[in-house]
Amino acid sequence: MTDRLSSLTDGYATGMLSLFPEALDDFDSLYKATNNSKIPLKQSLTFRGNRIIVQDTSAFPSTGIVRVGPDVGLAGDYEMIFYGKKTNNTFENLQRGFAGSVHRNWSTTNTFVSNAVLAEHHNAIKDALINMEIDCGIKEFPSAESLNGILKSQETRFLAPKPIFRAFPIKGPPPLNVRFQNFYTGHIGRFLWDFGDGGSSLEKSPNHTYISEGTYTVKLNLVSPLGGQGIVTKIGYIQVNIEESLPYFYVESIDNPYSQKYATEHNVQPKQFVFVDQSDGDIVQRNWIFGDNYKYTEEDPDVHQIKHIYETEGEYVVTELIQFANGRIKRVELPEPIYVI
Repeated sequence: MTDRLSSLTDGYATGMLSLFPEALDDFDSLYKATNNSKIPLKQSLTFRGNRIIVQDTSAFPSTGIVRVGPDVGLAGDYEMIFYGKKTNNTFENLQRGFAGSVHRNWSTTNTFVSNAVLAEHHNAIKDALINMEIDCGIKEFPSAESLNGILKSQETRFLAPKPIFRAFPIKGPPPLNVRFQNFYTGHIGRFLWDFGDGGSSLEKSPNHTYISEGTYTVKLNLVSPLGGQGIVTKIGYIQVNIEESLPYFYVESIDNPYSQKYATEHNVQPKQFVFVDQSDGDIVQRNWIFGDNYKYTEEDPDVHQIKHIYETEGEYVVTELIQFANGRIKRVELPEPIYVI
């Protein structure tokens, strides 16, 4: 026989009694308790008896606690007994002397078996708990109208990080080395990158090499120190194709990078920068942007280079827009700016 748990037991904590011998309540059985479930004891119950025999058990739950003793309201001892199963006329798998009541022999004379739970109290408490759960919201996936749901919505709106990133290049033949640049500036606990090809990274702005051809979706998940999460997904962002050649140009030696102004003041020759395009494909036009508000369009596809003199000193970013016969335009920049004195 399992020892009966009571509030005087060493180690007792609030709530333990409701779990003895196991948690039985669930939403499907909350309202099986009914008032005035009572029936006479049909056969005496001895001190060591493990079965309560009555005329009919249909008014009682399939498992629960019954009160054995004088009719409710009359003086005298009674015993609270837990039963683990029932038949049409018996309560079985008993735990005797439950809840601090008297454990003794019971004759059939003026002895009744009644429901130990008052339905109104039982159901009112359960109703209150269910309403609290609905209004406050469960821990995981709370309803939007609950308090927890509203708080989670506001947390997502105001506290969750909002990731922003871009990559270069996003197209090219394999192996394609791509640099991902993260522009989020808030406080972050972790960066979680998913490059779409099975690769991942925890760096803020990682590099990743795509080995195989394909179209890849990239995800960035930011986790704040408070546990807030922000996710951005770029579908089909990286395209790796053997036919996707990368545009490329370079500048010839830039020794003595004199501007026209500097050359005039010091009686020297200005630097004539020579830019050489090395891009492949059916090119029909090259558009050069020198970074000093001067642009030039070369419509002869066989002319791969252009020369340019800068009027004044400065730092200039040179860009080339290449137009192909199929109408596509590719943009490419020098890896480093040009410094002119």
